Amino acid sequence: MKKKFRNLLIATVALLGFTAAFHVQASLNDDPDAVSVQPVSKKELASIKKNYGHIWYHIKFYRTLKPVNVTIKFSDRQNTKLVHPKVLRIPQNTIVSGNKFNDSDKGLVRYSFNLDFDSLSYHLLKPKVSKQFAEPNFAISVTAKSKQSLNRRFKRITTPKYLPTYSWGILNKYPHTPKIDPFTPTTDQLKITPDGNVEFYPIIPGQTKNNQLFSLIPQSFAKINKTIVKGNTRYLYYSHHITGVHDQRVAKSGHYQYRLTMTNLHRPFSLFDGDQGAIILSKYKIGNTVYYTRSGSYSA
Repeated sequence: MKKKFRNLLIATVALLGFTAAFHVQASLNDDPDAVSVQPVSKKELASIKKNYGHIWYHIKFYRTLKPVNVTIKFSDRQNTKLVHPKVLRIPQNTIVSGNKFNDSDKGLVRYSFNLDFDSLSYHLLKPKVSKQFAEPNFAISVTAKSKQSLNRRFKRITTPKYLPTYSWGILNKYPHTPKIDPFTPTTDQLKITPDGNVEFYPIIPGQTKNNQLFSLIPQSFAKINKTIVKGNTRYLYYSHHITGVHDQRVAKSGHYQYRLTMTNLHRPFSLFDGDQGAIILSKYKIGNTVYYTRSGSYSA
């Protein structure tokens, strides 16, 4: 009886796994925006670089030199017309990504810093978000009357070593399907934030809007307390297990109890979109799971 029950349990688990895989495959096949995955060899990559020049993303990271207040206009999950404006105070010495620029209106020059919302960790957003909120559809800007004023708030720094190369730190599980949607992920997400947090977000089934695919509240997260880089592998250490990822316990106590191994597989691929050229993506093995992240683009 026990043997029959065990065999039945194994068969049930296998069937559930097959059903889930079939569902992912079917959803991708039904997605009109999904395009064929094109592996890029070293020779092809060299040719692309030669023909198009700068193809990798050069993301700019900044450290706040003083506390900075920003207004975030969160969307609502049920009512698309509803907006939830919240003022977030970003502490001094926080690392974010964004871009500085200036424009003029009626002869007046305005200096601005556009902040990437995805660079804000849940650790920062926690006092302001709820399950009802979705990602904002509006830019997050800090304006000033002079360039010097912005420079006194944001200082350009090199890319933090815990982040994947040429990446915003947003990775999705590689679906192992012939087609992938370049702009709308269909799998769980792992975020390595500029301020040094690891966050895991399960995808929300049935969602089609990009800003509602994931909750703003991660399933699990941890602060990175140490990073070691060896070749194409990064080792991230933190104090507790992150549900959803395959990390390893390497100590019984302390700030470095768990280690997450993140290896660049150096097997890039491209997704071609007729309107916007091609996107280059990189594969990473994180724990025992393959993820992908956007790394660059090129177009004629």
